[in-house]
Amino acid sequence: MRTAICLVAAVFMGLPAAPARAGGQVAHLSQAGARPGDVLRVTGEGWEPGRLLQLVTCGAGGLSGSAACDMRAALATPVRTDGTFVVDLHVGDPPVACPCVVHIAGVQGETGGPVNLPLTVTGHATGALPAEAAPVHELELQDHHLSGRTAAAWFGAPEHLELTFTVRNPTPSTLVGATLQARLGGGGDDNVFHTEQVTGLGPGQSRTFTVPVDIPLFAFGRYVVTADVGGLAGVRMTYNAYPWGLALINIAGALLITWGVLRRLLRRRELRHANPGDAMLPAVVRLGGLGAYLVFDDAPGARWLHGRAGAQLSLDGLRHLIGTGQQAGPSDSVLDLDALGHVLARRYPRGISLMEDT
Repeated sequence: MRTAICLVAAVFMGLPAAPARAGGQVAHLSQAGARPGDVLRVTGEGWEPGRLLQLVTCGAGGLSGSAACDMRAALATPVRTDGTFVVDLHVGDPPVACPCVVHIAGVQGETGGPVNLPLTVTGHATGALPAEAAPVHELELQDHHLSGRTAAAWFGAPEHLELTFTVRNPTPSTLVGATLQARLGGGGDDNVFHTEQVTGLGPGQSRTFTVPVDIPLFAFGRYVVTADVGGLAGVRMTYNAYPWGLALINIAGALLITWGVLRRLLRRRELRHANPGDAMLPAVVRLGGLGAYLVFDDAPGARWLHGRAGAQLSLDGLRHLIGTGQQAGPSDSVLDLDALGHVLARRYPRGISLMEDT
């Protein structure tokens, strides 16, 4: 009799498992029972092409989330273009008692619903099937802030900020398979810049999320940063990107240019109304007839200018400057010609004359 029972069990385990369906998605196991470590072939049809699926052995009928699954033996496989998939799965050893299933679900969410294929795991403990918990329909936002702003933003530099917020699960159910999405600019799917899977948030538990937010170079205006977890808890922060430092630099530059122009105009006005008899020569005077400059000793940089010029003046230029020896007029230069002659005699022993060519 015992031999007959074992034979029937062996025949039963060798039969393909009945297919499971969820919203038109069908999956099959090559056999209904196996030991941990055995390889089962799992096939499916009617799935969304290109979708990435995760397959894992779970206890508690697959109703308690990933905490009841042997995630070490999980694997992922893409759906073919015709909506089918074929994969060889190593049977896992779930951390909780059976009833056990092969849980199949999309990696990026639960579109279309998961599929649980019943599996008898030989040698694994069995227990009562837990009551299926109601889905989580509410999350509480506890705290949120946007940090990381620097003074460089005043001058149009890019900013690397962090949006930090904390949510709490006030329901008696565990949050499984929710997606965190963050947007920049005021909403809309076209500006989603961060996605993250959220799972295993148990009743009464809180979790803090940190999302990087990059503000571009020379940003100008009001930016809106929003984030939500599965549409259940959302946060909205504003960031004002106004590079006032650049504006102040431009204003200061414009004021300096205006001040320089006004100063030049006022100087010209003063010169037009000045008495020539009261006018003072500046430290540097342009001598148009010589095509040169007369630099006084108190001029800024006079020593450097003298060094550059070598303190040299041509005889023709000197004659033009001091006249031809006639009686000095009101505008002629007055020089001590005897003293100048002694200086020239020391520098030029041949005896150069100021009024005659040598």
